[in-house]
Amino acid sequence: MSAIIGKGERTALKILEELYGSDVEYKTQVRFKDLISYEFYEEGLSERQKKETVDIVIYNGFNPVCIRVQGGDHTGILKSERDTVQKKMLEWSNCIVVDIWFHDCPVLFKEKLNDESRKEVKEALKFFNL
Repeated sequence: MSAIIGKGERTALKILEELYGSDVEYKTQVRFKDLISYEFYEEGLSERQKKETVDIVIYNGFNPVCIRVQGGDHTGILKSERDTVQKKMLEWSNCIVVDIWFHDCPVLFKEKLNDESRKEVKEALKFFNL
């Protein structure tokens, strides 16, 4: 497993492991280019895209589930636009994308593992059958 980089990621991973157990595989800081369809390589990725990573990826035997733990730095115009492009490319590559936002999960972003942070993550995942 790779390093955890951003705020909230370590606790989010622990909660995901509690929820889904050892029946799935977890990887952190997975290279974006390793998740997308080959057809995108033909069009060419930007240098930035070649360096991008997805915070947590759950492999459950079906489509990879890409968990993006989105802190306050993801609200600016440029970064949010990049995030939108990344999300669309992942979805077009048959990945499921789940964003866990700082404004929806304030306890998680304090790296607190408790009932409240578990509730926040479950709420972010509620529309996805993983």
